[in-house]
Amino acid sequence: MADIVLALRPEWLDLILRDKKTVEFRRSMPKDLKPGDKVYLYCRRYIHGVATVKDVHYGTSGQLATEYAHQGCIDRNVAQLYLNGGKRPGVIELEDAYYDRFFWAGPVVQNFVYFNGKGTKDWLNYEAGEVGTEVPCSEDGKEQNND
Repeated sequence: MADIVLALRPEWLDLILRDKKTVEFRRSMPKDLKPGDKVYLYCRRYIHGVATVKDVHYGTSGQLATEYAHQGCIDRNVAQLYLNGGKRPGVIELEDAYYDRFFWAGPVVQNFVYFNGKGTKDWLNYEAGEVGTEVPCSEDGKEQNND
């Protein structure tokens, strides 16, 4: 099992949690990722949700962009440019994404980190709250205080 914490831009996170975006392009794919593994959706020091790996796809940047751009909510040419020059380009196909909110006390995630349970679970602090509630973030990733 190769559960991971996957760094995402806010716009991609939103689309994944709304089941509009079902694939995530990566220039460097995690090793040993397989169907059934969990993906913790990270953005700006928080885990905002969890999804399950449906499938993992490898190929050339052109092949991946052509086949998966629509599911990734991105233009084929933009996807291909993004994947070009990647060490291990691939696509993670996601399913069953749901909102859940945890503060991530681990290292800042740039691409992904493995979530193996050996100490990494201590990096999560569950924040109880209603599903769908969010703490607004500014562009620098700091929480905004709207009081």
